Amino acid sequence: MIQRIQTLYLLIVALIMTMPLFVPIAQVVVPNDASYNFFTYGVVLIGERSALQAHYWALLILNIFTIGLPLVTIFLYKKRFLQLRLCIVEIILLVGSTILMWYHINQFQNKIDADILYKLSFIFPLICVVFTYLGMRGIFKDIKLLKSLDRIR
Repeated sequence: MIQRIQTLYLLIVALIMTMPLFVPIAQVVVPNDASYNFFTYGVVLIGERSALQAHYWALLILNIFTIGLPLVTIFLYKKRFLQLRLCIVEIILLVGSTILMWYHINQFQNKIDADILYKLSFIFPLICVVFTYLGMRGIFKDIKLLKSLDRIR
């Protein structure tokens, strides 16, 4: 599977899910006060004294799994049915990651009574769902091709 198109799709998923570690997911703005950047690892105060305000370990661990699972899936090219199952698990983790990000952002916003400005990186997990689905289609095509070759024998 190393030379197949689904490898490219799954590699894109891993790369895109790495970006929320470095790019803010949302910005929480307190009127007439400070503003905060929300990353997958926590909330950081914007300004001269940038400090980590809150840790979100569950979201960070979930993000690490959503990065690692497509990479593991790429190298299981001899076990195509396992690849399909891992892609389904990846889609579930990506949807869960989006829900957990939304939940943590809203909890932090309610705690300090501020406004939320969602960034483009908030929808990265949903974009990755599409790429994971495309990878699943490529894996399924490989399975169908190998079954047709077995019938010919």
